[in-house]
Amino acid sequence: MPRPVYFLLAAALPLVFGCGGPQPQFTVVVVPKGLTHEHWQSVRRGAERCAADLAAEEGLHVRIIFDGPLRERDAVEQIRIVDRRVATGASGIVLAPQHSHTMTACVKRAADAGVPVVVIDSGLADTEHYVKYVATDNYNGGCLAAKHLLAELAKRGKTKPKLILFRYAVGSQATEDRESGFERTVEHLCPDAVWLSTDQYAGATRDSAMRAAGPLVLRFKDEADGIFAPNESSATGMSEVLKSQGANKKVLVMGFDASKPLLDAIHEGDIVGSILQDPYRMGYMSTWYCVQHLRGRDVNNGRRDMSESTGEYLITKENLTSEFTLGLYDPAAQARRDTRPWRTGPKVPVKER
Repeated sequence: MPRPVYFLLAAALPLVFGCGGPQPQFTVVVVPKGLTHEHWQSVRRGAERCAADLAAEEGLHVRIIFDGPLRERDAVEQIRIVDRRVATGASGIVLAPQHSHTMTACVKRAADAGVPVVVIDSGLADTEHYVKYVATDNYNGGCLAAKHLLAELAKRGKTKPKLILFRYAVGSQATEDRESGFERTVEHLCPDAVWLSTDQYAGATRDSAMRAAGPLVLRFKDEADGIFAPNESSATGMSEVLKSQGANKKVLVMGFDASKPLLDAIHEGDIVGSILQDPYRMGYMSTWYCVQHLRGRDVNNGRRDMSESTGEYLITKENLTSEFTLGLYDPAAQARRDTRPWRTGPKVPVKER
């Protein structure tokens, strides 16, 4: 069925069945960068919670399909998934693009086929073909990471610290923004800091991070004061290598994101802190906006700016077990969260498309 006809029929259902008749039903496909990191499981739980709230409060039945590549650096597979889901009847797609340029063509194909895309986590170079961008302010997250690491080093008398920036991967806008925020904040707050290395990349997994971190730590462990690793796998990989070479706690590591190994490392003092995103809220709000757009609502309130920030938070050993912190990654705590403030946007009637 052509999509314009589908939307006309969906809008006409209340007229056919009366005001109490069935609501339009939608299938939202959530396509993460990969399936291996805890971050994406929180996104999934947030999307499913949104669907449950819509069913309970509005009688609107939304099916969530969670489908992504096994590995985060498999952009070809992510493109195939988007194209396949468009061809097999997705109403809308929530996409965390692996690459800011490579993924633009498949998003355009989805838009041309009448399937709206909400982009999450990392941006796209071409902003013309998606309807909303829901993400962390990653640049600000990098700034927060720099401020905390510099403060911890200053407590140790390191006013001219020697630093390593352990990058993630070329083309990942989210982590590149974190790295940029970190670098510029260091340059602003501590111009006498010395950069030992800024050109090494961890890759998409903890194993690849450990392979890249090994020679780096071996070379600089007697010189380095602090290291910033801008995602979950790079932080845990670097922490493990430092521990294996007896340099943990001597070299301070600042991380980003949450996983059990990373949080355990914070508890043990091997990582001095991490900037946590709110992937649960990201999954919820992106699904909410996708469904509202499908219902004919203006999810940008008439603004040209399509972005929505979900927040970024400094987590240390001191606040590691607070209810707020647990709500950023723990399934049970996430289920207790109040989602009502997230249901934003104008309350206008569904219109024909």
